[in-house]
Amino acid sequence: MTARKQPPQRRSKADFRFKDARLCFSFTATLGDRGKLQSYERLVRPADLARWCIESGCVSTPPVCSEADLVRAKALREAIQKVGEAVATDARLNPNDVAIINSAAAKPPPAPELDPRGTAVRWVGSRLATVLSLVARDLIALFASPLKTKVRICENPACGSPFLDTSRGGGRRWCSMSTCGALSKKRAYRARLRSDTIGK
Repeated sequence: MTARKQPPQRRSKADFRFKDARLCFSFTATLGDRGKLQSYERLVRPADLARWCIESGCVSTPPVCSEADLVRAKALREAIQKVGEAVATDARLNPNDVAIINSAAAKPPPAPELDPRGTAVRWVGSRLATVLSLVARDLIALFASPLKTKVRICENPACGSPFLDTSRGGGRRWCSMSTCGALSKKRAYRARLRSDTIGK
């Protein structure tokens, strides 16, 4: 008996965004719709933050997260967002944002560990600080590489997420083709349909 093929699951707005994103910028995307009057918070509870740590691949077991940890994580997230925006627009960095990132990066990152059979690598870190260190170090590593000049801001006015444009021609416009890019194409298609209808 052949199993019935399940339809693909639709993405929820609460889902974390990882596709086409560098680790540090997937973290900034935990606050969605930055360009709107009402943004969308994906890190509502400490449990959401622990889930992000797992789904991002930073650690293999969820770290313990408190309300205070959530506040610190959001402070790092906003510091990375502002630094990403500054780099993309050649603006001056805010020293306070830089200090927050450097402080997080100073903590030890998760440690790699072989599983008992030696067939996979797990990342171990029981404290949230180890994950935040990994995120902050990812941004710093980006600054130390030629990729720094490829940081862009998504052209979807409702989004505002930084992303890394590694396309061949350097003309990528959206943080992800599967989200903002697809939405922009859908809007353009609808606009053409309306224009064609009016023109008849």
